Amino acid sequence: MRRSEEGGRTLNNSIKLSGMVSGLDTDTIIKQLMKIERAPLDKLTQEKQKIAWKRDEYREMNTMLSSLRTLTDKLRFSTSFNKQSASSSDTSIVTATASSAASSGSFTIKVNALATSALVTGSSLGVTDLKSTVGTSGQITVEGTGGKKVNVDLTAGVTSYNTIINTVNNANIGVKMSFDSINSRFMLTNTATGESSTLQVSGSGVAALGLTEMTQPQVGSNAEVEVNGQPLTMEKNAFELNGVRFDLKGVSTNSTTVTVTKDTSNVVDQIKGFVEEYNKLVDQINLKTKAIPSRSYTPLTDEQKEGMTEKQIELWEGKAKIGLLYRDDILQDTLNTLKMSLLKKVDTKISTPEGMKDVSITISDIGLSFKAFKKGAIGELGKLELDETKLKDVLDKDPNLVTGLFTASSPFSKLEPEYKMEHDGIGERVYDTLFTQMNKIFNRIGNATASDAADTSQLGSRIRDINSRMDIVKYRLQNAEDRYYKQFTAMEMALQKLNSKGSWLASQLGN
Repeated sequence: MRRSEEGGRTLNNSIKLSGMVSGLDTDTIIKQLMKIERAPLDKLTQEKQKIAWKRDEYREMNTMLSSLRTLTDKLRFSTSFNKQSASSSDTSIVTATASSAASSGSFTIKVNALATSALVTGSSLGVTDLKSTVGTSGQITVEGTGGKKVNVDLTAGVTSYNTIINTVNNANIGVKMSFDSINSRFMLTNTATGESSTLQVSGSGVAALGLTEMTQPQVGSNAEVEVNGQPLTMEKNAFELNGVRFDLKGVSTNSTTVTVTKDTSNVVDQIKGFVEEYNKLVDQINLKTKAIPSRSYTPLTDEQKEGMTEKQIELWEGKAKIGLLYRDDILQDTLNTLKMSLLKKVDTKISTPEGMKDVSITISDIGLSFKAFKKGAIGELGKLELDETKLKDVLDKDPNLVTGLFTASSPFSKLEPEYKMEHDGIGERVYDTLFTQMNKIFNRIGNATASDAADTSQLGSRIRDINSRMDIVKYRLQNAEDRYYKQFTAMEMALQKLNSKGSWLASQLGN
């Protein structure tokens, strides 16, 4: 018995006589014959590879759809359009940050005093190296706000100044101990500010640090501020009012003006970002669906790759991947549906000085439109363009119009899609469309990480079918190879018998 390996298949033959009698290179002949026999298997392998590549192309498109959906998700909610911006006339005195809850307006701020923390300062010690040790023994107690304290035992010639600093700072009592290397002295300060900030140092070892034992704690001071002429005191150098955070930076003799306005630049940037991402998607879908595949370039077989360099293989496969999604129904439908979502008017209600008002808004009302046809620029068709000047003008005069266009929410359910779309804002429409199209792609390619995985998706089912057909072809190939070896072996044995008879006949004639 023999077992031979040909193209990954294990073959069984009783006897193998490879050219022993005929002198033929039987293995080479059979290998050439099997090339013809393997043609159906190569075709199936190439078909499977194209499906795997197609899956990768769909994944790439789904990533782009997901990116646009994430960006669009923010445009569905009014918080993205109601951001406020606060500016200070003197940032060395006060800075301000507005939240979405802030209202447009202005404040006058006069800072008479900043809040301070309790501070304890020692006398000069002449110490230059904090690794050196204290000269006397004793104990120090450091007490911060709320009675939190730490005891530090000092041993002459053993306890280093670094040890004392680390012990206090790591005690989590709200006190920071530091060393002033310029004046060679220790300083302690409370991390909190205001009149409730207290700090006391006591104990028999205080002199070792140039400190004086305290019988009463040091106390911080409050900030004193006048807001719109009204005096306020506070323990921190920051406060919030009407959704605006004010951070006090310095003392002033005159009032500082803080102005809060709607942050229209943020809205413009968000819409510009949407337009840019949308146009990238249009470019990519057009590239994928309009590229015509070439029949001259098909996936390479392992045998074909053997005679090529890695660079040649890369270039060949790059051309073989062109047009895999040519005229793809899902991607073409994605662009058509998105365009319809953007073009259809939005029927909603917006707030006006006179009250709630019914309006019908289109993207052109805020400076958005689809690019017109231009000779030599057919690739720009289907893309959006933004008139920033018009958008800024609308945001200044009627910002609720922009907010309503994007964030309107329909009272109708998905069971009434036509009515729902009419009353949904652009944000909701585009988000829903992208979600639907991504699900279509998911149903086509599945969620397997391997590109050639056989699963329940459309492409996965095709791969499973191809795998089954390949198994059948491989079985037939194995039988064909066995048959060829048997035929050539039978020929060799027949020739051997003829040679034996010829030799016997020759010997008889010679006698």
